[in-house]
Amino acid sequence: MKNLIFTLVLGVATTAWAHEGHHDSPGMVQAPKGGVIKSLEESHVEVVTKGNDIKVYLYSKDLKPADATRFKVKLFTEIPRTKKKESLSFKVQGNLLEANFDAKGIHRYTLIVNINDSVTGHDDNLKFTVEPRK
Repeated sequence: MKNLIFTLVLGVATTAWAHEGHHDSPGMVQAPKGGVIKSLEESHVEVVTKGNDIKVYLYSKDLKPADATRFKVKLFTEIPRTKKKESLSFKVQGNLLEANFDAKGIHRYTLIVNINDSVTGHDDNLKFTVEPRK
């Protein structure tokens, strides 16, 4: 009986160890700039924030910088409690969109990236939760 229990425990432990380190599944994408990345059909969008600065990077499916002219983008912020939306203006440079938003002391807001990919013709609304830090 002890032999059977030992064999079962050893079998379970070996199975658990066999799956250790198997974290990079095909659906997981590493953000090149250290921000938060979301995937679309044929592209990726990464958001990096620091203080009032917002940077949105656009990438192709294989994480190469994608020319922003390929996309039609609108940026909005939404304050959680009031649900008040504010449109953001931004500058475009290559695959980078740069904007500023003064969070006025709030600890969190939602950045909404409304994006249309001209290659796929697909519209998406991506939501990123931002906690402003200095």
